[in-house]
Amino acid sequence: MSAETSTSIIRLCSLSRYIMAYTPSPQSLLIIFRELLNTIIYSAGDYPLLARTHQSFQKGPAQFNRGLLLAPISVGIVLDILVRYIIGHVLMSILILETVGKQVNVSKVADKKLAPSSRYLFQNSAALYRRGGFSLLLNGIYSACTYWVMHSLVTNISTILLPSQLAYVVASVLLAETRFFWTAKTILQRDQLRFVPSPHDLRRWRALVLPTLIYSTAEAMMVHFPGLLNSRLAPASSENVTIEGLSYIVRSDILISALMLFAQLFLLLPSYMALILVQASLLPPICETIIYRPSRQQQQGVRVGEIFSAVKQGPLQIWEAAQMIGTGRLLYCLELYGKMCLCLLVIAAMVHLIVYSML
Repeated sequence: MSAETSTSIIRLCSLSRYIMAYTPSPQSLLIIFRELLNTIIYSAGDYPLLARTHQSFQKGPAQFNRGLLLAPISVGIVLDILVRYIIGHVLMSILILETVGKQVNVSKVADKKLAPSSRYLFQNSAALYRRGGFSLLLNGIYSACTYWVMHSLVTNISTILLPSQLAYVVASVLLAETRFFWTAKTILQRDQLRFVPSPHDLRRWRALVLPTLIYSTAEAMMVHFPGLLNSRLAPASSENVTIEGLSYIVRSDILISALMLFAQLFLLLPSYMALILVQASLLPPICETIIYRPSRQQQQGVRVGEIFSAVKQGPLQIWEAAQMIGTGRLLYCLELYGKMCLCLLVIAAMVHLIVYSML
Protein backbone atom coordinates (compact mmCIF):
# COMPACT_ATOMS: atom_id res chain seq x y z
CA MET A 1 0.00 0.00 0.00
CA SER A 2 1.38 3.94 -0.71
CA ALA A 3 1.22 5.02 2.96
CA GLU A 4 3.44 2.13 3.90
CA THR A 5 6.37 4.01 2.37
CA SER A 6 6.11 6.55 5.20
CA THR A 7 6.12 3.66 7.66
CA SER A 8 9.46 2.53 6.27
CA ILE A 9 10.81 6.07 6.71
CA ILE A 10 9.76 5.91 10.37
CA ARG A 11 11.68 2.65 10.67
CA LEU A 12 14.72 4.31 9.12
CA CYS A 13 14.65 6.83 11.97
CA SER A 14 14.50 3.99 14.53
CA LEU A 15 17.61 2.01 13.62
CA SER A 16 18.52 1.60 17.27
CA ARG A 17 15.43 -0.54 17.81
CA TYR A 18 16.39 -2.74 14.89
CA ILE A 19 19.93 -3.16 16.20
CA MET A 20 18.77 -3.99 19.73
CA ALA A 21 16.53 -6.70 18.29
CA TYR A 22 19.42 -8.57 16.69
CA THR A 23 20.48 -10.83 19.55
CA PRO A 24 21.75 -14.34 18.78
CA SER A 25 19.04 -16.31 20.59
CA PRO A 26 16.43 -18.99 19.85
CA GLN A 27 13.84 -16.21 19.67
CA SER A 28 15.22 -15.05 16.29
CA LEU A 29 12.45 -16.92 14.46
CA LEU A 30 9.88 -15.01 16.51
CA ILE A 31 11.55 -11.75 15.46
CA ILE A 32 11.34 -12.71 11.78
CA PHE A 33 7.74 -13.90 12.12
CA ARG A 34 6.78 -10.67 13.87
CA GLU A 35 8.41 -8.66 11.09
CA LEU A 36 6.59 -10.74 8.47
CA LEU A 37 3.23 -10.23 10.18
CA ASN A 38 3.72 -6.47 10.43
CA THR A 39 4.75 -6.45 6.76
CA ILE A 40 1.62 -8.23 5.58
CA ILE A 41 -0.68 -6.20 7.84
CA TYR A 42 -0.27 -2.44 7.60
CA SER A 43 0.77 -1.03 10.97
CA ALA A 44 2.85 1.65 12.66
CA GLY A 45 6.61 1.80 12.21
CA ASP A 46 7.45 0.18 15.55
CA TYR A 47 5.91 -3.24 14.76
CA PRO A 48 2.95 -3.20 17.22
CA LEU A 49 1.57 -6.62 16.23
CA LEU A 50 2.93 -9.39 18.48
CA ALA A 51 4.91 -6.74 20.38
CA ARG A 52 3.95 -8.01 23.85
CA THR A 53 4.57 -11.63 22.92
CA HIS A 54 8.02 -10.70 21.66
CA GLN A 55 8.80 -8.74 24.83
CA SER A 56 7.77 -11.70 26.98
CA PHE A 57 10.34 -13.97 25.28
CA GLN A 58 13.07 -11.41 24.67
CA LYS A 59 16.14 -11.52 26.82
CA GLY A 60 18.57 -8.70 27.52
CA PRO A 61 20.34 -7.30 24.44
CA ALA A 62 23.79 -8.56 23.60
CA GLN A 63 26.85 -6.31 23.60
CA PHE A 64 28.31 -5.68 20.16
CA ASN A 65 29.54 -2.94 17.89
CA ARG A 66 26.48 -1.21 16.48
CA GLY A 67 28.47 0.52 13.76
CA LEU A 68 29.13 -2.79 12.01
CA LEU A 69 25.41 -3.53 11.76
CA LEU A 70 24.41 -0.09 10.53
CA ALA A 71 25.34 -0.74 6.87
CA PRO A 72 23.29 -3.94 6.17
CA ILE A 73 20.29 -2.69 8.15
CA SER A 74 20.32 0.69 6.34
CA VAL A 75 20.56 -1.01 2.94
CA GLY A 76 17.70 -3.31 3.91
CA ILE A 77 15.46 -0.41 4.89
CA VAL A 78 16.25 1.52 1.68
CA LEU A 79 15.37 -1.58 -0.38
CA ASP A 80 12.22 -1.95 1.73
CA ILE A 81 11.18 1.62 0.87
CA LEU A 82 11.86 1.14 -2.86
CA VAL A 83 9.92 -2.13 -3.04
CA ARG A 84 6.97 -0.67 -1.16
CA TYR A 85 6.86 2.38 -3.41
CA ILE A 86 7.35 0.67 -6.76
CA ILE A 87 5.05 -2.30 -6.15
CA GLY A 88 2.72 -0.96 -3.46
CA HIS A 89 2.04 2.39 -5.11
CA VAL A 90 3.17 2.65 -8.75
CA LEU A 91 2.33 -0.86 -9.95
CA MET A 92 -0.73 -1.09 -7.70
CA SER A 93 -2.11 2.16 -9.16
CA ILE A 94 -1.51 0.85 -12.68
CA LEU A 95 -3.27 -2.42 -11.83
CA ILE A 96 -6.31 -0.65 -10.36
CA LEU A 97 -6.73 1.54 -13.44
CA GLU A 98 -5.93 -1.17 -15.97
CA THR A 99 -8.83 -3.28 -14.78
CA VAL A 100 -11.38 -0.45 -15.11
CA GLY A 101 -14.09 -1.38 -17.58
CA LYS A 102 -13.19 -5.06 -17.59
CA GLN A 103 -15.84 -7.40 -16.30
CA VAL A 104 -13.75 -9.85 -14.27
CA ASN A 105 -15.34 -13.21 -13.68
CA VAL A 106 -14.28 -14.63 -10.33
CA SER A 107 -14.27 -18.16 -11.66
CA LYS A 108 -11.79 -17.14 -14.36
CA VAL A 109 -9.36 -15.10 -12.30
CA ALA A 110 -6.53 -17.43 -13.30
CA ASP A 111 -7.33 -17.03 -17.00
CA LYS A 112 -4.39 -15.27 -18.65
CA LYS A 113 -6.63 -13.80 -21.34
CA LEU A 114 -8.63 -11.89 -18.71
CA ALA A 115 -5.71 -11.06 -16.47
CA PRO A 116 -4.30 -7.52 -16.78
CA SER A 117 -0.65 -7.31 -17.79
CA SER A 118 0.23 -5.43 -14.60
CA ARG A 119 -0.70 -8.54 -12.65
CA TYR A 120 2.65 -10.04 -13.67
CA LEU A 121 5.16 -8.30 -11.45
CA PHE A 122 8.49 -8.88 -13.19
CA GLN A 123 7.06 -8.65 -16.71
CA ASN A 124 5.38 -5.30 -16.03
CA SER A 125 8.39 -3.92 -14.14
CA ALA A 126 10.72 -4.87 -17.00
CA ALA A 127 8.38 -3.26 -19.55
CA LEU A 128 8.28 0.01 -17.60
CA TYR A 129 12.06 -0.05 -17.18
CA ARG A 130 12.59 -0.52 -20.92
CA ARG A 131 10.33 2.44 -21.70
CA GLY A 132 11.54 4.93 -19.12
CA GLY A 133 14.31 3.45 -17.05
CA PHE A 134 14.43 3.37 -13.27
CA SER A 135 12.98 6.90 -13.10
CA LEU A 136 9.68 5.65 -14.55
CA LEU A 137 9.45 3.00 -11.82
CA LEU A 138 9.93 5.80 -9.28
CA ASN A 139 7.38 8.08 -10.94
CA GLY A 140 6.11 10.67 -8.46
CA ILE A 141 8.52 9.84 -5.64
CA TYR A 142 9.49 13.50 -5.15
CA SER A 143 5.83 14.42 -4.83
CA ALA A 144 5.44 11.56 -2.34
CA CYS A 145 8.24 12.95 -0.17
CA THR A 146 6.73 16.44 -0.38
CA TYR A 147 3.30 15.14 0.55
CA TRP A 148 4.50 13.18 3.59
CA VAL A 149 6.64 16.06 4.88
CA MET A 150 3.66 18.40 4.61
CA HIS A 151 1.38 15.76 6.11
CA SER A 152 3.69 15.30 9.08
CA LEU A 153 3.89 19.05 9.70
CA VAL A 154 0.12 19.58 9.48
CA THR A 155 -0.51 16.55 11.71
CA ASN A 156 1.92 17.81 14.37
CA ILE A 157 0.34 21.26 14.31
CA SER A 158 -3.17 19.79 14.52
CA THR A 159 -2.27 17.71 17.58
CA ILE A 160 -2.15 20.94 19.57
CA LEU A 161 -5.95 21.04 19.46
CA LEU A 162 -6.93 17.51 18.39
CA PRO A 163 -6.12 13.90 19.35
CA SER A 164 -3.38 12.38 17.21
CA GLN A 165 -5.79 10.01 15.42
CA LEU A 166 -8.15 12.84 14.45
CA ALA A 167 -5.24 15.13 13.56
CA TYR A 168 -3.99 12.50 11.08
CA VAL A 169 -7.38 12.41 9.34
CA VAL A 170 -7.72 16.20 9.29
CA ALA A 171 -4.26 16.58 7.75
CA SER A 172 -5.10 14.03 5.05
CA VAL A 173 -8.33 15.84 4.13
CA LEU A 174 -6.66 19.26 4.05
CA LEU A 175 -3.91 17.88 1.78
CA ALA A 176 -6.26 15.86 -0.44
CA GLU A 177 -5.35 17.92 -3.49
CA THR A 178 -1.62 17.55 -2.77
CA ARG A 179 -2.08 13.79 -2.74
CA PHE A 180 -4.05 14.07 -5.99
CA PHE A 181 -1.01 15.64 -7.68
CA TRP A 182 1.17 12.88 -6.24
CA THR A 183 -1.09 10.29 -7.91
CA ALA A 184 -1.17 12.33 -11.12
CA LYS A 185 2.64 12.45 -11.29
CA THR A 186 2.70 8.70 -10.63
CA ILE A 187 0.38 7.50 -13.38
CA LEU A 188 0.91 10.18 -16.06
CA GLN A 189 3.75 10.66 -18.52
CA ARG A 190 5.92 13.57 -17.40
CA ASP A 191 5.09 15.71 -20.45
CA GLN A 192 1.35 15.33 -19.73
CA LEU A 193 1.34 17.21 -16.44
CA ARG A 194 0.89 20.50 -18.28
CA PHE A 195 -2.71 19.47 -19.08
CA VAL A 196 -3.60 19.06 -15.38
CA PRO A 197 -5.28 22.20 -13.99
CA SER A 198 -3.28 24.16 -11.42
CA PRO A 199 -3.72 23.56 -7.67
CA HIS A 200 -6.27 25.20 -5.38
CA ASP A 201 -9.31 24.01 -7.32
CA LEU A 202 -12.12 24.06 -4.75
CA ARG A 203 -14.44 21.88 -6.84
CA ARG A 204 -11.77 19.22 -7.24
CA TRP A 205 -10.92 19.34 -3.52
CA ARG A 206 -14.60 18.82 -2.64
CA ALA A 207 -14.72 15.76 -4.90
CA LEU A 208 -11.67 14.35 -3.09
CA VAL A 209 -12.82 15.02 0.48
CA LEU A 210 -15.06 11.98 1.02
CA PRO A 211 -12.79 9.26 -0.48
CA THR A 212 -9.80 10.81 1.30
CA LEU A 213 -11.73 10.93 4.57
CA ILE A 214 -12.68 7.25 4.32
CA TYR A 215 -9.18 6.10 3.40
CA SER A 216 -7.39 8.24 6.00
CA THR A 217 -9.79 7.04 8.69
CA ALA A 218 -9.02 3.43 7.80
CA GLU A 219 -5.31 4.28 7.74
CA ALA A 220 -5.43 5.98 11.15
CA MET A 221 -7.29 3.02 12.61
CA MET A 222 -4.68 0.57 11.29
CA VAL A 223 -1.86 2.67 12.79
CA HIS A 224 -3.32 3.54 16.19
CA PHE A 225 -5.74 0.70 16.99
CA PRO A 226 -3.11 -2.01 17.77
CA GLY A 227 -1.29 0.26 20.22
CA LEU A 228 -4.57 1.23 21.88
CA LEU A 229 -5.59 -2.41 22.31
CA ASN A 230 -2.11 -3.38 23.53
CA SER A 231 -2.26 -0.74 26.26
CA ARG A 232 -5.72 -1.82 27.41
CA LEU A 233 -5.05 -5.54 27.29
CA ALA A 234 -1.60 -5.32 28.85
CA PRO A 235 -1.20 -7.21 32.17
CA ALA A 236 -0.70 -5.24 35.39
CA SER A 237 3.00 -6.14 35.60
CA SER A 238 5.40 -7.18 32.86
CA GLU A 239 7.78 -8.86 35.34
CA ASN A 240 7.59 -12.55 36.26
CA VAL A 241 4.87 -13.37 33.74
CA THR A 242 3.21 -16.68 34.56
CA ILE A 243 2.24 -19.36 32.06
CA GLU A 244 -1.39 -18.23 32.23
CA GLY A 245 -0.35 -14.61 31.74
CA LEU A 246 1.81 -15.55 28.76
CA SER A 247 -1.05 -17.53 27.25
CA TYR A 248 -3.33 -14.51 27.66
CA ILE A 249 -0.78 -12.24 25.97
CA VAL A 250 -0.37 -14.62 23.01
CA ARG A 251 -4.15 -15.05 22.56
CA SER A 252 -4.80 -11.31 22.70
CA ASP A 253 -1.98 -10.62 20.21
CA ILE A 254 -3.42 -13.21 17.82
CA LEU A 255 -6.88 -11.65 18.17
CA ILE A 256 -5.54 -8.15 17.47
CA SER A 257 -3.63 -9.40 14.41
CA ALA A 258 -6.74 -11.16 13.07
CA LEU A 259 -8.83 -8.00 13.49
CA MET A 260 -6.19 -5.91 11.73
CA LEU A 261 -5.96 -8.40 8.86
CA PHE A 262 -9.75 -8.29 8.43
CA ALA A 263 -9.71 -4.47 8.46
CA GLN A 264 -6.94 -4.37 5.87
CA LEU A 265 -8.66 -6.75 3.47
CA PHE A 266 -12.17 -5.29 3.69
CA LEU A 267 -11.58 -1.64 4.63
CA LEU A 268 -8.08 -0.29 3.94
CA LEU A 269 -7.44 -1.87 0.52
CA PRO A 270 -10.94 -1.19 -0.95
CA SER A 271 -10.85 2.43 0.28
CA TYR A 272 -7.41 2.88 -1.30
CA MET A 273 -8.69 1.48 -4.60
CA ALA A 274 -11.70 3.82 -4.51
CA LEU A 275 -9.43 6.81 -3.80
CA ILE A 276 -7.17 6.00 -6.78
CA LEU A 277 -10.20 5.64 -9.07
CA VAL A 278 -11.69 8.98 -7.98
CA GLN A 279 -8.33 10.74 -8.31
CA ALA A 280 -7.73 9.35 -11.81
CA SER A 281 -11.25 10.28 -12.95
CA LEU A 282 -10.49 13.92 -12.08
CA LEU A 283 -7.61 14.03 -14.60
CA PRO A 284 -8.22 15.47 -18.10
CA PRO A 285 -9.30 12.72 -20.55
CA ILE A 286 -6.55 13.64 -23.04
CA CYS A 287 -3.73 12.90 -20.58
CA GLU A 288 -1.53 9.95 -21.54
CA THR A 289 -0.70 7.50 -18.75
CA ILE A 290 2.17 5.05 -18.19
CA ILE A 291 -0.29 2.16 -18.75
CA TYR A 292 0.57 0.28 -21.93
CA ARG A 293 -1.56 -2.31 -23.69
CA PRO A 294 0.31 -5.23 -25.28
CA SER A 295 -1.95 -5.09 -28.34
CA ARG A 296 -0.69 -1.64 -29.26
CA GLN A 297 2.24 -1.40 -31.61
CA GLN A 298 3.05 2.25 -30.84
CA GLN A 299 4.79 3.33 -27.68
CA GLN A 300 1.95 5.57 -26.52
CA GLY A 301 0.29 4.98 -23.20
CA VAL A 302 -3.45 4.63 -22.65
CA ARG A 303 -5.21 7.96 -22.18
CA VAL A 304 -7.38 8.69 -19.16
CA GLY A 305 -10.46 9.03 -21.34
CA GLU A 306 -9.88 5.53 -22.75
CA ILE A 307 -9.60 4.05 -19.24
CA PHE A 308 -13.02 5.30 -18.19
CA SER A 309 -14.72 5.14 -21.61
CA ALA A 310 -16.59 1.95 -20.73
CA VAL A 311 -17.66 3.29 -17.33
CA LYS A 312 -18.31 7.00 -17.16
CA GLN A 313 -16.88 10.18 -18.62
CA GLY A 314 -16.12 12.74 -15.95
CA PRO A 315 -15.36 12.62 -12.22
CA LEU A 316 -16.53 9.58 -10.29
CA GLN A 317 -18.49 9.79 -7.07
CA ILE A 318 -17.28 7.70 -4.16
CA TRP A 319 -20.22 5.28 -4.41
CA GLU A 320 -19.61 4.82 -8.14
CA ALA A 321 -15.97 4.00 -7.45
CA ALA A 322 -17.02 1.58 -4.70
CA GLN A 323 -19.37 -0.24 -7.09
CA MET A 324 -16.45 -0.76 -9.50
CA ILE A 325 -14.43 -2.62 -6.87
CA GLY A 326 -15.49 -6.15 -7.70
CA THR A 327 -14.17 -9.38 -6.24
CA GLY A 328 -11.94 -10.01 -9.25
CA ARG A 329 -10.20 -6.62 -9.05
CA LEU A 330 -9.76 -7.03 -5.30
CA LEU A 331 -8.19 -10.47 -5.80
CA TYR A 332 -5.77 -9.08 -8.39
CA CYS A 333 -4.69 -6.35 -5.97
CA LEU A 334 -4.30 -8.88 -3.15
CA GLU A 335 -2.16 -11.03 -5.42
CA LEU A 336 0.13 -8.11 -6.24
CA TYR A 337 0.25 -7.13 -2.56
CA GLY A 338 1.23 -10.68 -1.67
CA LYS A 339 4.07 -10.58 -4.20
CA MET A 340 5.27 -7.34 -2.63
CA CYS A 341 5.24 -8.94 0.84
CA LEU A 342 7.21 -11.89 -0.53
CA CYS A 343 9.88 -9.52 -1.90
CA LEU A 344 10.03 -7.73 1.46
CA LEU A 345 10.37 -11.06 3.26
CA VAL A 346 13.33 -12.02 1.05
CA ILE A 347 15.01 -8.67 1.80
CA ALA A 348 14.36 -9.05 5.55
CA ALA A 349 15.69 -12.61 5.58
CA MET A 350 18.88 -11.57 3.76
CA VAL A 351 19.44 -8.71 6.22
CA HIS A 352 18.90 -11.04 9.18
CA LEU A 353 21.35 -13.59 7.78
CA ILE A 354 24.01 -10.94 7.20
CA VAL A 355 23.52 -9.45 10.65
CA TYR A 356 23.62 -12.83 12.42
CA SER A 357 26.81 -13.72 10.55
CA MET A 358 28.40 -10.52 11.86
CA LEU A 359 27.51 -11.15 15.51
